[in-house]
Amino acid sequence: MLRVLCVCTGNTCRSPMAEALLQREADRLGLPVSVSSAGLAAFPGDPASAHAVSVMAELDVDLSGHRARAVTPYLLAESDYVICMSESHRAALLPYVPAEKLVVPPGGVPDPFGGDEERYRATRDALQAFLCAWLAEVAAPVLAPLTEADLPATAALEKACFSTPWSEESLRGELQNEIARVWTLSVCREIVGYIGVHLVQDEAEVMNLAVLPAFRRRGFGRRLLQTALAFCRENGCVRLFLEVRESNEAALALYRSLGFTVCGRRKHYYQQPPEDALLLQCALSGEKDDPLCES
Repeated sequence: MLRVLCVCTGNTCRSPMAEALLQREADRLGLPVSVSSAGLAAFPGDPASAHAVSVMAELDVDLSGHRARAVTPYLLAESDYVICMSESHRAALLPYVPAEKLVVPPGGVPDPFGGDEERYRATRDALQAFLCAWLAEVAAPVLAPLTEADLPATAALEKACFSTPWSEESLRGELQNEIARVWTLSVCREIVGYIGVHLVQDEAEVMNLAVLPAFRRRGFGRRLLQTALAFCRENGCVRLFLEVRESNEAALALYRSLGFTVCGRRKHYYQQPPEDALLLQCALSGEKDDPLCES
């Protein structure tokens, strides 16, 4: 979960609007993001300004229940990013927050306090444009080799995806296995997918490929598999194999689109529920697949 704190002066105009806009966009995209707001000179309990409530209501966002709160060391420490409305806010926080955590929209966002509704509307629109672009950049998926620190989250992902999941200890064994290579894919610093392969001489096998249900149909499984394919090619493998449930049409469509063909069947391979596995292969060296394989 990525935690973001939006900061302005009184926590009644810019930062509550930014909080609501950013949380709405994260929820729309299904991203693991939690947004809050606070003010450097806030009077705790003050409501959002009337104009802020009004212009946000135009977007079906309700700020009427917002109450101001002051920035605290705890809020700063628990936040992965602190979005400041101006360079002066950033300067005030710099002694207490690492510079890489502090974010300011280019040119800052002028305080609309005391202005009319149109000024608040312009502030809202400027915030929305910046926050949507910023979130798209921050939420870009990140591929990385599996590490010891990743094991608990990867084991939890296994439990969410499979009826007979690998344990954390089994995954730890893959870190120590000389023929194994494992990559994770993270969004907003949360592991949402991973793939592991074993390389034996000039052949390789996918041991597991998983993407959290909430993050499927975004191309993440394809990106993980393409990473494994590229690695296997670079390391002289001529074929990559994998098993898949016979009924898993979505996975079969993905594998076929990347050049895999069916070359065998493993009876009663899966349990809970019982089902045959189809064995697929992908030729990596330019040679043709086994002529007995299905296209």
